[in-house]
Amino acid sequence: MLTYGEKDNSKIVYFLIFVLSILCIWYSYSMDLYEKLIQNGVSPSSDIGSPILIAVFRTLCAYLAFHSLLFWMILDKKGGFMYAHSHEKRDLLPLRIYGLTRMVPFSSWNAIVFSLTFISLSIISWMSIFEINIPNVLHVIASILFSISLGMTTLTATIVTYVIIPGAVKSRDDYHYLFEKHQQVMHNWVLILIIADLIITNPSMLPEFAVFPISMAIIYAIFAYIYANWGGGFYVYQFIDPRLKYATIIMTLLGILIGAFYILTVLISYLLELNYIIGSLIFIAWTYSIVLFKDPKSKN
Repeated sequence: MLTYGEKDNSKIVYFLIFVLSILCIWYSYSMDLYEKLIQNGVSPSSDIGSPILIAVFRTLCAYLAFHSLLFWMILDKKGGFMYAHSHEKRDLLPLRIYGLTRMVPFSSWNAIVFSLTFISLSIISWMSIFEINIPNVLHVIASILFSISLGMTTLTATIVTYVIIPGAVKSRDDYHYLFEKHQQVMHNWVLILIIADLIITNPSMLPEFAVFPISMAIIYAIFAYIYANWGGGFYVYQFIDPRLKYATIIMTLLGILIGAFYILTVLISYLLELNYIIGSLIFIAWTYSIVLFKDPKSKN
């Protein structure tokens, strides 16, 4: 599927992105998601844990992501290595990137959204502890970010573990940079920590909220197209190039996937209400199956 045809599909993909954007906006208003977010969404505390411990946990989660992004990436003078896809040459492009350029990959966005999610969650938790009224807007923002982060973390971990790393092993490209400490945070720890928060606090997340991670996927795609054409001149991932022969199918599948991963977390979370132990074990088993901390070759 990652081949170029005789025809450039860019305009078709741009039109598809536009249509999907309009549909997401229409869906959000027609389903009255703002009211549903106020009535549901994240929880400031938990029935099984101390409110203070949960607030501290959320604060530390926010700091971990923030520290990784700022000190291990943006301010790291060594820079980071990755394989990108040249927009002009349509070929693999080994790059060493520095500073804010390291925020271009989707996995970096994954960590950014996670950080913002837990910043908002920690604020809500501390406000609840000090008996300060939590504004509806803050609750809504935290719930939207939480749903986006659920979709992004599960999708990112799955793609890295089952697509990117196996593909690099097969093509004999260097992939060991994917096991550096900041990469571990972006691909593994953000997933483990948000699932832990979900298990502990058991928020009321609805399937309708899948529109939010889908919208984030659309926003990232738009950013990637703009950056490749008028910014850095490369796509971090070849499959996001709108000129590919099957670009429309690929982009549609990516939108469906991130929404599907979010809905899967919601369905499993329903089990927490029916049987907390079984629901927790399923979450733990699923998370374990899609994170990868060691080089797969080291298992041989």
